[in-house]
Amino acid sequence: MYREELPGEVMSIRVGEQAAMARPGYHADVRDTRSGITDVLHAFTLGNIILYIFLGTAIVLRGAMSFTLHMWYPWIQGADDALLMRQALPGYESSDDSMTLAKNPGYGYWIRFYSKIGLSADAAQFCIWLLAALVMGFALWHLFHSRFLAIFTFLYVLWNPLAFENWLGTRLYRNSLFAPLTFLLLGLLIVFLGMVIPLRGNRAGDSLQRSSHSKNAVLSFRISPLQYCLYAFLGVCTGITMCLLYLLKEDSIWLLPMFVFVVLFKTFRIVRSNVALLSKVLLVFLSFVPLITLFVGVSASMQHVQRHFGVSLLNTRTQGELEGFVERIYLIDNPEQTTDIWAPTSSIQKAIDVSPTLQGNHKLIQELFHSGFVAPDIQQNPIRGDFLTWQIRAALQNSGQWNNESQIQRMFRDVNGELDQAFTDGRLRETDKVFLTSGMVPRSGGEISELIKPTLRAFRWNINNLDMFQITTGFNDTASNPQNVAGLEKVRIDPSNPNPSVLSFFTVDDANRVTTVLSKAYAAVNGLLCMLFAATMIVSICRAIRGRSAEAVALTLSILLFLYALVYVFSVVWFTQYVGKEYVTFFYSAGSTAPFVVTAFFLGLGALSAFYRSEYRVEEK
Repeated sequence: MYREELPGEVMSIRVGEQAAMARPGYHADVRDTRSGITDVLHAFTLGNIILYIFLGTAIVLRGAMSFTLHMWYPWIQGADDALLMRQALPGYESSDDSMTLAKNPGYGYWIRFYSKIGLSADAAQFCIWLLAALVMGFALWHLFHSRFLAIFTFLYVLWNPLAFENWLGTRLYRNSLFAPLTFLLLGLLIVFLGMVIPLRGNRAGDSLQRSSHSKNAVLSFRISPLQYCLYAFLGVCTGITMCLLYLLKEDSIWLLPMFVFVVLFKTFRIVRSNVALLSKVLLVFLSFVPLITLFVGVSASMQHVQRHFGVSLLNTRTQGELEGFVERIYLIDNPEQTTDIWAPTSSIQKAIDVSPTLQGNHKLIQELFHSGFVAPDIQQNPIRGDFLTWQIRAALQNSGQWNNESQIQRMFRDVNGELDQAFTDGRLRETDKVFLTSGMVPRSGGEISELIKPTLRAFRWNINNLDMFQITTGFNDTASNPQNVAGLEKVRIDPSNPNPSVLSFFTVDDANRVTTVLSKAYAAVNGLLCMLFAATMIVSICRAIRGRSAEAVALTLSILLFLYALVYVFSVVWFTQYVGKEYVTFFYSAGSTAPFVVTAFFLGLGALSAFYRSEYRVEEK
């Protein structure tokens, strides 16, 4: 913070406003009425009117794309799309079988929400992308006060081709929600960081004005009750967005460290500011509203599950005692364990040999070794990848062991206790390989190093995904199967005409041609943004050497976003390597990581624009 003082003058900072000079007896909030009228009239200049018409047209055309391509529901995917749809349908809470809590409930909540307020799947998907674009555009304006950057960001997010990708954009599945929700979350976090206590201080060039003042001015923050309310409201919105993302997928905990870091960083800046003590205490409390909202939302979901299914978990496939059993199978030292076979048959047999509970359950063992994914025999078809998490559930169901979720948790709590005792007394040996998470196969150093190239390749898809991108070819089925009909009706799609032509002059083929052009254009734009970011880093270093503003905060956040995305891509490659299909890695990663990379580019572009305006003002001086 700068501490300067002009005789008889006080510098005050308002949220989103440039510092204003106020003389004694004159409050900075007082506005000249004539100036306000002039500002309103100025907003309706011919150039602005044309701009508003252009943006409105872009929104309408974007809507046409969504309502032409349609969200499509592959109802035959019982462990994926149909399972998540089941979570949104009436009667779900009264069911209790091996699939009921196999996945997180977030997408079911999302479907319930938009269908309750009268939106179709197409309308809801369009609205969430529009909201993400608006928030991201505002966030970049709020940070850099550049109208060009705000408009560019808005249009970039709104027309992002990921919204029209076959599995990542138009498929009625949770992965289609990752990209817009992540953009929305990042935009809200940027606004959150810059609210009340500006993230970058004042606007570009203010340092020139500041340097002309005496060194005795006091930088004071005048915070109105409205600003406190807006800050709290922003915290709630940010927490709700993070909560939905957290509830969407079993590995969404990867976002939590970033979320906590932003809250703590904001709190640190408030503590270091010159805000009055009482205001500082209130602001620190309000800074934790996003975390409080997240905690309340996740806790409420777990309580909902506890009330209906008897377990306080979001899912019982990657959490709880069944996940603990699978983790212990992976932990057993076994030379037969590979990056393809995570749970060798011999490891499962070793676990059975030390567990009296499993030994006494012959039907379960029979189903585990001879049905489902391993049929007719596990020796012929060993369990690949993480499929033990599914195979054990199916075996429990088919052997008649599955009564309810809580009973299964109690049963495998006993099994896990027996395995832990075997590890303790030496009957089972632990592997010395490295675990990334408990739910994925441990790897040796050589197995980890072989992930570097595919990780870098997968990370490149965040910039240029032309070799992975697929236009929308999926469509809604007209089958009269009750599961299909119930799902379509839930998302307000007419089962008798599930793929309507909304515009006679704009067909699905037309929309796909637009998508193809967009994907190529975005690959080129992203390449340019990448080069501009590199140039921005060089300029920033040169400015820092010369003792000038280097936009260090914005560019540091950009680098952290890059690294964060890279780490997640690495974890996805670790998980999906056994599948042997790069598109699956793209499907699992791009929707979550592309917004991180693109937001880093936006921050770099904002810093570059700030450098330009600073140099321009120097020349004016």
